[in-house]
Parts: sequence; C-alpha cells; structure tokens
Amino acid sequence: AGSYEFDCSGMAAWVLRRSAPQAHSAVLERARSKRPLARDYYYRIAVTKPGKARWGWQRVARVDEAQPGDVIAWLKPDVLRSPYTGHVGFVMAPPEPLPDAPGAYLVRIADASSYQHQDDSRAVTGNTGFGYGTILVQADPETGGPIAYGWFGQYSRWVLPAKMAIGRPVR
Repeated sequence: AGSYEFDCSGMAAWVLRRSAPQAHSAVLERARSKRPLARDYYYRIAVTKPGKARWGWQRVARVDEAQPGDVIAWLKPDVLRSPYTGHVGFVMAPPEPLPDAPGAYLVRIADASSYQHQDDSRAVTGNTGFGYGTILVQADPETGGPIAYGWFGQYSRWVLPAKMAIGRPVR
C-alpha cells in the first residue's frame, strides 16, 4: 500500500528487539530520544573492541569479515545536507571484492530507505521502504575497516568518506 512504519533505524530496532534484545537494549540506552537513530547504532558498535563481545555486540573490524546478520552503520558525512544522522542496515551476504578496485567491496544489505541501491528489490515496484540492495564499502588499506560507502554499489557516482562500523549482535 506504500505505507511504511519505520525508517532504517526503526527497522533495525524492530528486528533487534525480537532477535537480539541485549544488543537492542544497549543501543537504546545510548539513544538521546525514545528510539535509537542511525548514529546510536554507529556509536554503540564503534566503542566495542573488535573480537570481544560487550553490551550484546561484537565489533567486526574488517569489511571482509562481515557475515549475514551483521549490522552496518555510519554517520552522515558532513558534505550531505540531510536531517538524518546516518544510515543502518543488515548485511545479507558476505562482502564481495570489487575487481580492479583494491579495498572496495560490494555488500548486499537489507534496510529501509527512501532511496534504492544497486540491484534493489524495490526497483520492480518503484516503492521505497523495506528492501534489499547492494552498496559499495571501501576498506582502509591498512586496517581493512570500513571508511567510505557508495549508495548505488559499483555504479555509485560518489564514494563518500564516513565514520562507519560493522557489528555482530550476540545473544
């Protein structure tokens, strides 16, 4: 019907409340409002040390170590004019290295958005809201951690530097 009840952070909260309540509670504790925003997911994941579960989260240090079910979150880059704090979604498949682009990965995600990604499930209907699509994530050449994203996968016009984090909700 084209009626959507949540944005990216609302979708993440809905999923985690049911599947990983401890991770959801930890993000909610950090939130400044009644429900967490994309920035709250980023900050909760970013302060967790890699490899060690804490607050219901285990941070994934390297893009190539992301697995289905992991959460990817980033802060809105300063160059964007937007009322949103960033974006959050769920990794749906292992990242695929982009040939001829060192450190670039195509990452299939599930999210809620008013914009579509590469190979987006919403493209058939033209709708926005919940769907699946592919983004590009650039890894730092030294650490392998996420440092930039392209909204439309390998066809992104821009790859924007952003503070990014990948986290694995644990029970």
